[in-house]
Amino acid sequence: MDYEKQAVIREREDSLDTGSDSFLQDNTAVETNDAILAKKIHLINNAIDEMGFTWYHAKLFCIAGFGYSVDCQMEMIQSAVRTYVGYQMGVNGFPIANEIFSAGMICGCVFFGFGCDIIGRKIVFNSSILLTSIFGFFAGGMSSYATYCIFMFLSAFASGGNTAIDVSVFMEFVPSKYQYLNTMLALFWGVGQTISALISWAFIPNFSCEGPENCPSHLNRGWRYCWYVNSAICFLAALIRIFVMKLDETPKFLVATDRDADAIRVLEKIAVKYNRPLSLTLEDLESCGTINKDFFDSNKDGYSIRALMSAVKVNLRLLFQSRVMIRSTLLVFLSWGFIGISYSTFYYFLYVFIAARGGDTGSSPYYVYRNATIANFVGIFGPILAGLLIMTRFNVFNREFCLKRKGTMIFGALASMAILFGYTTVRTPNADAGFGAATYFFVNIYYGTLYAYTPEVFPTKARGTGVGFSMLICRIFGAFAPVINYFGGKTGTSVPIWVCGGLIGCLSILTALMPFEPSLQRSV
Repeated sequence: MDYEKQAVIREREDSLDTGSDSFLQDNTAVETNDAILAKKIHLINNAIDEMGFTWYHAKLFCIAGFGYSVDCQMEMIQSAVRTYVGYQMGVNGFPIANEIFSAGMICGCVFFGFGCDIIGRKIVFNSSILLTSIFGFFAGGMSSYATYCIFMFLSAFASGGNTAIDVSVFMEFVPSKYQYLNTMLALFWGVGQTISALISWAFIPNFSCEGPENCPSHLNRGWRYCWYVNSAICFLAALIRIFVMKLDETPKFLVATDRDADAIRVLEKIAVKYNRPLSLTLEDLESCGTINKDFFDSNKDGYSIRALMSAVKVNLRLLFQSRVMIRSTLLVFLSWGFIGISYSTFYYFLYVFIAARGGDTGSSPYYVYRNATIANFVGIFGPILAGLLIMTRFNVFNREFCLKRKGTMIFGALASMAILFGYTTVRTPNADAGFGAATYFFVNIYYGTLYAYTPEVFPTKARGTGVGFSMLICRIFGAFAPVINYFGGKTGTSVPIWVCGGLIGCLSILTALMPFEPSLQRSV
């Protein structure tokens, strides 16, 4: 049966007219359930390629990047203020706030990630950052630990939904020639991390208690200022998304939900505004036929929890619809699990390990936030290099080759493993700054490429569900990091660090086994 499906896929690819302007074939292997939808998305891809890159795409690149930035700002602000919140509210010991934050991110990935395949990309894209900022303001104003955790959870919930949609929205609009920009979007991680580090550096050292002994609110305003300023930045980004960019629903989602006329209107709007050619017509889409109606049958209950669960079941079948998709989906999910636990464990545990070995990376807040700012700023350039590696052709011994996405991920994983192992030799603040910058740089090469690769290898109807599950797995695995930090810190063992490096190295093997190379194909 598998050979029969492969033959059908090859026949479909041969039958699709790529047109003279198309330099890539569509990744039709992920749409084996619906040949009609694959053909319609092929026409949408041709139309987007025909229009080319416009200011619309440039603006979309920036506002989608806001989502990456907000995700990192939220996580780092929460981590930076946790100790000082505990000082004021009499909480110490196991890092409960970290686990509650992770739970919020997990729930957000599930709810918004799965939901965007029902209600659309636009609603989630516009509402997630706005909700993040509103709940963030409330979190900064709380006077009890319980209410603080509630609003922190809600803010993380909205932020988690945002991470599941940003890259998908940009990917479904961008011309295939510029798909490498999907990877470069991750540069906004470094931007967000740098912003949060600067905010923390400005307020924590100057407006915080030195310990829990005497820590009333009026002497410990730094953590509140961090929440307020960070939330204000997120609120501004949300307003830009809603009132300046005014995003339209993605044409690929529209054709996947049998709304061909709406898809044409979105494309015509861009073509007219930027004076670009558009030869695709509604008749062209309708002549392809009618798409598979299983999705709509699962959505007969409207927008409800029952409809969500029904749609998730249908979408999961799409993610595992053939042997090649089973292999691809499992490897992607496993990669997200490995990077989730290894990156988070490194982030939480490394300084405990260094201190246990007699090192001093700078115990004062000044050195802590200085080094964090330097490292996160350097991390901005990792995804930029990743995007360049994907598109650059190298000549070695008179033979040309290109790393493409898989090669770039392998390079990022192996380089990160080497740097992480070397990090265990750090004993001084300057060495910490240097190795920290190198770690963020190389990890972001892998992380940014994986983030872009993930939605590219999922079918259109189930893209939000696939990305949502990936984020869910990443967050679940990452939630174990504080546990490792708590118990590993008591023993002073070096095992977690070496396991971390080993897992990151294993990511290169998982990448090599992945069946799809989106650099050679257009996303569907």
